[in-house]
Amino acid sequence: MNLDKDQASGAGPRLAISRWPRNQQQGVVMVWVTLMLLVLLGMAALTIDVGRLMIAAQVAQDVADAAALGGGAELPYYDAARIQALSIVAANNESQRGFQAVCSPDGDDPDMLFWGPYEEVPDFGPLGSAAWAMRVTTHVPVSYIFARALGLEGATVTRSCTVVRMPVGGVPIAPMWVNYETDYQYGQEQQLLMADGPHYENIPGSFGWLEPPSGDSSSFLELLCGYDLTYEQIVANYASIDDICTAYPGLSVGQWRKALDNAPDGLARMERAMWDPWAGDTFDDFHDNNPRIVIIPMCEYLGGSGSSAEFQIHAFGAFYIESINTQHKPYSIAGRFIEYHLPGASGDALAPETGLWTTRMVK
Repeated sequence: MNLDKDQASGAGPRLAISRWPRNQQQGVVMVWVTLMLLVLLGMAALTIDVGRLMIAAQVAQDVADAAALGGGAELPYYDAARIQALSIVAANNESQRGFQAVCSPDGDDPDMLFWGPYEEVPDFGPLGSAAWAMRVTTHVPVSYIFARALGLEGATVTRSCTVVRMPVGGVPIAPMWVNYETDYQYGQEQQLLMADGPHYENIPGSFGWLEPPSGDSSSFLELLCGYDLTYEQIVANYASIDDICTAYPGLSVGQWRKALDNAPDGLARMERAMWDPWAGDTFDDFHDNNPRIVIIPMCEYLGGSGSSAEFQIHAFGAFYIESINTQHKPYSIAGRFIEYHLPGASGDALAPETGLWTTRMVK
């Protein structure tokens, strides 16, 4: 019997290791490479579609922000705000990187919502007595390019923006007047009660008060108090530069004291100013909705007496009431001047002419 060298030398038998043919090894590598390429290409393709979703989300947010801010500037007029917001959406769709924003203001689930005085706004809280809010929601459809291979056709991105519009004083104009020719300086204390410190002579019976713009004198004290006014009351009593107003004569000290100083229900301006968060306010550091702030027409006396006395509005001023004296003559309403806007400003009836409105983006 013939033995090989290993056996002859006494070594044990060796196990033979089988090897795949070289062409089979190359085939396995090609399969793995192909699979990895497919995975990488799939990831790249999905990345492109995800990127399109991110761009669409930014477009939706940009359009919602612009529409809400533009529409919010038209508040409290809801119809005008709706028209302005839709026009901004349409204008943005003409140039928005291939994505079209959709905004439907009507229906069971409208894309435009409105809130008025004292209503609760999500992510903001309750509105003041002359504040309004508007939310605009936009939807941007996105058609997938590569994800269709996985059976996904597309998605819709939705974004919203809420804005709140309010005057610095938080209230409509008070039905009183001051002389527009006075040189008002920021922080300077002024006598706001024309009855006992008239800037004009020979105005018998006017007492420094104006008939409400709506002509409804029964709403005078409510407007002067500026609390819990309805949307209809506020809109009906807006006034504009160049408007002619008549005097509201014969108002006793006890009447306007109930609106400004103290009242049986505890809702006069100076009483509410002691509530949180205004209790610690001073002229140098106050909340912009403090009840002490009154917006007053700055007028020119045109002539007449009593209820026939006429005044023309040339501007609006805001004053921070420091003190009220109703106990002894001379009675007084002392207020520090904050700011006003010069006549001739364009825009809605009240806001630009006071220069005291803010439009705040909430979310």
